[in-house]
Amino acid sequence: MDNIFMNVTDKNIAARKVYTKAADTFAYANADCTEKISAADLQDAFIKGMVIVDATGIHFLPVSCEIKKNVATVTYVTTDSTTSTTAKLATVKSE
Repeated sequence: MDNIFMNVTDKNIAARKVYTKAADTFAYANADCTEKISAADLQDAFIKGMVIVDATGIHFLPVSCEIKKNVATVTYVTTDSTTSTTAKLATVKSE
């Protein structure tokens, strides 16, 4: 079993907010969507706890994180606006 250790920057953090906008699928570190997140930081946020906030302000929890060719892709479940019992998958990716 591998251990995941908290570091000094993790002190008193419940979760990290990752922002996304409708124009692209990148993960952003700020609500203005100007600072893209690196693959290492996105994976670290996924492992230690993150919430994805879309352009309308809705919060989602991630379900998986995959890294290929130095790009982290996080998948999360969104709601379907036409059918309340149907869910859709969406992704955000690192820079």
